[in-house]
Amino acid sequence: MIRRLFIILSLVIAIMFHVNAQQTDAWSSLDSNAIMIGDQVEYKIGITIPQKAIVKWPLILDTITSNIEVIDRNAIDTILENDVMSLSQTILVTSFDSGYFEIPIVNFGIVFENDTTIYSTSTGALFLQVYVPEVDTAQAFKPIISPFSEPYTLKEILPWVIGFLAVIIVVSLLVYYISKRRKNKPIFSSKVTPKLPPHVIALNELEELRLEKIWQSGKIKKYYTVLTNITREYLTNRYQLDALEMTSHEILNYLENKKINKNAMTKLSGVLYMADMVKFAKANPTALENDLGISHCVDFVNETKEVIITGNHQLKEEASKDD
Repeated sequence: MIRRLFIILSLVIAIMFHVNAQQTDAWSSLDSNAIMIGDQVEYKIGITIPQKAIVKWPLILDTITSNIEVIDRNAIDTILENDVMSLSQTILVTSFDSGYFEIPIVNFGIVFENDTTIYSTSTGALFLQVYVPEVDTAQAFKPIISPFSEPYTLKEILPWVIGFLAVIIVVSLLVYYISKRRKNKPIFSSKVTPKLPPHVIALNELEELRLEKIWQSGKIKKYYTVLTNITREYLTNRYQLDALEMTSHEILNYLENKKINKNAMTKLSGVLYMADMVKFAKANPTALENDLGISHCVDFVNETKEVIITGNHQLKEEASKDD
């Protein structure tokens, strides 16, 4: 009974292999069967198998035989048609020996669907004839011809041009850096913001002081200190004097020769006098006097701001858009 089962199983496997084998074909080919020594030729191997079969591709190293060397190889190409799969690979080979050489068979391992048995199929053997150039020794030796010179292309010149320009830029930057360091100047100068006229700065600061409402919170001394400091800064920038270090009396004496409107001088004098009195705790100004103090300073700045002369006309600069 066991013998019969074994015979039946063997017949089934044989039939399955026969059916699969009908769809299996291994092959190899050469572009040319004869080459000159050192020339190259395409050697192709491939196999056709059922689509769901698995093939073990042969490993071809740097040489096929001792006389035939592999130069390059392409990836395995796959073509599917119906239920058949064709695999192929192109290998570029050469030979540096003359003679008639055999390219041996190549074996493929195959595993079919629903079958764990590894089957084998192989290509046929090929032969390659390698010739040596014929040399007529009766002829005189010809002189060796030097290589022909070719004009340089833009692609060849461009890297040199770019490199030359890069060297010039680096050297220029280095000279610029050393020059700045020797003069103790910053490497990169920031853009200079145009300075506002003294009267614009003063009027802006006076308006900020008005909005802070310092005296309304009881800080009378601080209010007059900030008020006079703004005014003194304006005088320093407008008339180039050290008003911050001068007494009120010295400031007024200095301004007497500046042909300033008397009404404006009276207002400035009143503010400076009141500030000195508050500073030494000799006065407690009323709310009206506090308001008038900042208004008088604004009037003084507007009366004394710098005049711009354009042609035959004198145009006073506007202190701010709020005036």
